[in-house]
Amino acid sequence: MNRELEYTYAVARVRANEQTLLSAADIEQLITAGDYKVTMQKLSDAGWGEIKDIYNYASYLENYFAKTWDFLVEIMSDIHELDLLLVKNDMQNLKAALKQIVSQHDAKDLYVQSTVYDTETILKAVEDRRWNDLPDFMQEPAKEAYEVLTETANGQLADAIIDKATLERIKFLGVESGSPILAELAERMCATANIKTALRCANTGKSKDFVTRSLCDCDTISKDKLIETSLEGVDSVLKYLEESSYKDAGAKFKESTSAFEKWCDDILMECVKEARYTAFGIDPIIAYYVARDAEIKTVRIILSAKINNLPADVIRERVRALYV
Repeated sequence: MNRELEYTYAVARVRANEQTLLSAADIEQLITAGDYKVTMQKLSDAGWGEIKDIYNYASYLENYFAKTWDFLVEIMSDIHELDLLLVKNDMQNLKAALKQIVSQHDAKDLYVQSTVYDTETILKAVEDRRWNDLPDFMQEPAKEAYEVLTETANGQLADAIIDKATLERIKFLGVESGSPILAELAERMCATANIKTALRCANTGKSKDFVTRSLCDCDTISKDKLIETSLEGVDSVLKYLEESSYKDAGAKFKESTSAFEKWCDDILMECVKEARYTAFGIDPIIAYYVARDAEIKTVRIILSAKINNLPADVIRERVRALYV
């Protein structure tokens, strides 16, 4: 059977579920809702789930987003084709496990629900220092981060080591997928993460060793140039960005932090927009996940703004580009 046709059922299910994605009009209604509680109630009425703790919107949104992955598991014959989209959650849980074991404090609030690998297995491996029980790509960064935490208590460096390994895994999965959309998505995820890290390191005066251990290799932006310019300061990084294929990043960063973060998310959405017009293959399924991810980020921004009583105009400037 033609591989493109293997996804026919899954794509049909995705197309039906796309009808539940929030539209621009829906987002505007949330922005203009009377207050935070009214906004939460609108989400509940729209099918986002029962509200158990009205002020714990982070857990509420995570529970809703977890249903997206459960849905994809249900419709995909091989869910591991989408590992690239979720592996960051496993690495987040690796971070949480390391912090829990080193600090001897419960880190349950740091764990993420939807994962590729079993979280209890990761926690047990870290607890017993049995690094070989972890997936291959986790073993070295887990061991290295553990040594950093126990020998220097440098939590930032430990996080940077795991973040870099996460991006390297995403890049690898993108290349190996055979899907142009996944490969492009992976490249943009890695490039934007590198840009964020370089700017952050430049702003905080991080050492060359720290920056080097934080950045991954990319095809569309030079890791070496980002390291070099980050040591010279934020202006030097921005000047390099203006000469790169990510020149808009510098302009958005100068505009505001929120504008820059929005740009980073929106260029991921650009990767999948054309999938709306694709009838076959894996692309519409990938696009659906990215669309849900952007939707959740937008709703989180709105709820955070509402709880802090920010005006509607400020909220509108921060909402992400939508798929529908």
